[in-house]
Amino acid sequence: MIGLALEGGADRCAFTAGVVDVLMRHQFYASAASGTSAGAGCVLNYRSKQPGLFRQMMLMQNEKPYFGICHMLRTGRFLNLNEMASQYAEQLNFPDYFRFSMQTDCVATCCENGESAYLTGNNKKVEILQALQASCALPMICAPVEIDGRHYVDGSIADPIPFQHLLEQGCQKVIVVLTGHDGCQPTDYRKFRPLLSVAYRKQYPALHHALLHRIARYQEQIVRMQQAQKTGAVFVIQPEVRSIPLFTRDTQKIDQYYRHGCELTERIWPALETWLSAENMPKSYFSFLS
Repeated sequence: MIGLALEGGADRCAFTAGVVDVLMRHQFYASAASGTSAGAGCVLNYRSKQPGLFRQMMLMQNEKPYFGICHMLRTGRFLNLNEMASQYAEQLNFPDYFRFSMQTDCVATCCENGESAYLTGNNKKVEILQALQASCALPMICAPVEIDGRHYVDGSIADPIPFQHLLEQGCQKVIVVLTGHDGCQPTDYRKFRPLLSVAYRKQYPALHHALLHRIARYQEQIVRMQQAQKTGAVFVIQPEVRSIPLFTRDTQKIDQYYRHGCELTERIWPALETWLSAENMPKSYFSFLS
């Protein structure tokens, strides 16, 4: 089994969209795919076999904005998850999605225990879109998404790069797509400590703790990912240019980042094919998981 792990990163996932489009162009489909936040949207795109869809969605957000300061002034919400899911539902080819038997999930963070949750949507359209909303629910900006009595926010808090989850699910190798250039860090929520305390400390203490330790968890994942690379278990695709902002209205920047993802993946495709055809990873990798 080959897995595909997609990091989140809001508009930086334009790079991921380019990578995924080239994988589809080469008719490469993994056995399992797991995505965090905007990366979860790319997972749905990948399974529905619609090249160009996620790029189209990112460019379309300027015509039908569902986030931003202007949107907040008009609706009271910086990010409208319902509108985001509605726009995606209009474009996603669900019949093809359901016909293709790929193991997929959207990574979210459970507010009650601060741990990662892998939401599959149970092959139901409404629940799949709900799982996407949960994975994308930014702390402080969005209300937690309730599913079966539990509450969820952005998956990048608990599992920003879900490669280890896929290895534990039985994948022998995992392609990892990062959305920032080398050394790029996610948002450090320690800068918002007073706001976090008001929002979560009493109601969701485990989530509050996870947010304050988000950078340490991310750095730990990077170390484990690098160890997995050495064993041949992981192949990393990462931007070679400066990262674009997490949220931008500049469609030219979004499209350039998308094209960089396409061009880079085409360039490294021979190396990726060689890695895919090589022997499976040594079992010694699992010593790093302890």
